[in-house]
Amino acid sequence: DGRDPNLPASRGFEGMGMSPDGKFLYPMLEGTVRGDPEGTLRILEFAIAGSGYTGRHWLYPLDPAAVAIGELTQIDARTFLVIERDDGEGPAARHKKVYAIALDDLDPRGVLRKTQVLDLLDIADPFDLDRDGETRFRFPYVTIEAILPLDRHRLLIVNDNNHPFRIGRGPDIDPSEFILVRLDNPLNLVDGGIVRVPAHSQGEAR
Repeated sequence: DGRDPNLPASRGFEGMGMSPDGKFLYPMLEGTVRGDPEGTLRILEFAIAGSGYTGRHWLYPLDPAAVAIGELTQIDARTFLVIERDDGEGPAARHKKVYAIALDDLDPRGVLRKTQVLDLLDIADPFDLDRDGETRFRFPYVTIEAILPLDRHRLLIVNDNNHPFRIGRGPDIDPSEFILVRLDNPLNLVDGGIVRVPAHSQGEAR
């Protein structure tokens, strides 16, 4: 229609939450919209009954160490979990984290506040479940793209191996891994509640 695009390189949607009552979808863009603060990603609100956007949106602050989000998952009426990632894999992976946000918790700029829930490159593994001789577990994949809260204490997290292009464990291994992580600090799953987790909370592999 002759207008300039406002989303560089098209990037498109990467994550999407659904409200517990099934009335709204919350798709999240992977790139910054022109005119928004640099490094922020829009979360839009889509009304299912009306099959259209409501006009409401929120800005998510992507960490400077990240290049994209991997997933957006809604856990109660206002609260979401977000997976952030860099482009590194295996030993080169540096930033793979899960954050919590609440749509009614904004900083003075009007940008969503976020709280770190889990560092996926530093998970306690006291029983050495993966038998690598270490008591810390790493989930060093580029495309970590699914997260499912099973309850207030446990998260199921899955990577997409993009076969045969992503190899986080070594040249002879190309898995899609499903990991179950127990959080040290439980999620607040009360409708309308805001997740309040210490900034450096860690989890434990199970």
